[in-house]
Amino acid sequence: MSILVTGAAGFVGLNLVRHLAANGQSVIALARRAPDEAALRFLGAWGERVRWATVDVRNRSAMIDLAANARVKVIIHAATVTAPRHIEMGDPTMVLDINIGGTVNALEAARICGARRFVFVSSTGIYGAAANPMPVTHESAPLAITSLYTIAKQTGEALCRRYTTLFDLSTVSGRLGSAYGPMERTTLSRSGMSVIYHLAHAAVRGEDIAVFGADRSRDFCYITDVAEAFARLALADTLRYDVYNVAGERAATVREVCDALCTLAPDFSWSECEQQVADVVAMPGSERNTLDLSRLRDDVGFVPRYSLLDGLTEYLAWLRSGWLSV
Repeated sequence: MSILVTGAAGFVGLNLVRHLAANGQSVIALARRAPDEAALRFLGAWGERVRWATVDVRNRSAMIDLAANARVKVIIHAATVTAPRHIEMGDPTMVLDINIGGTVNALEAARICGARRFVFVSSTGIYGAAANPMPVTHESAPLAITSLYTIAKQTGEALCRRYTTLFDLSTVSGRLGSAYGPMERTTLSRSGMSVIYHLAHAAVRGEDIAVFGADRSRDFCYITDVAEAFARLALADTLRYDVYNVAGERAATVREVCDALCTLAPDFSWSECEQQVADVVAMPGSERNTLDLSRLRDDVGFVPRYSLLDGLTEYLAWLRSGWLSV
């Protein structure tokens, strides 16, 4: 069975490709550009199970031809542009063409090739900022759509549901929390790095940094757990719901992350400061709640393996191994 992963050169997509290949799946990795040396090295020997396809998700006919010719049975649609405000303002049509048009094209490819499952990588960003300190957010919670990115994610979920109704295509959306870990880096579609990315790199360099918003909470989740969760959604025989939260056991504050990094990297230190002089900023609008994972646990047996400390420990070890320049 072939599994097609879009956005395969990106942070989430590449980790999905690696996880699937490492677990015996034949993977078609679709990306706008051919994989670079770092991506191929990250896949290692498992890259033998991966066929790369240089296709833009905006090219509907190419996506359909690829999926049909390869007899794809599962599509995991991870291609997206994580667009901060300046990109929204500078090129909104590009954001929408990729994030909405690309989803339509991926769904069409799944429909026409007769795929048994379509998995959409959505985002917990559609819940908006946390209203209260650390409540648990269920999939039925009201949404707060405030950007082109969240508009596209909400639209993608709605498109999946409609394709299920119209064409009996099995679709599912996983609302991804604040992922961190190996191979997060700047790409064509990812210009803003996560809070943990900045903190972990500073820790490895042994820096003393200033932080604004230390008590903001985020639904941090280690990328290895993320890949496992989406793989289970892709391969499950049946699913009871069309939307699942994908994150860690609980949200954590930026302060907790900083303190854990001080333990793991003794040369690292941090202090609180005002926003205008901060090295790392966590704004109120970025705050997220702990996510209810009961659907994911009950339906596919997923329980996160990595606590915050476990994930940070493994991530720092990976950075220190020289994979990417810090």
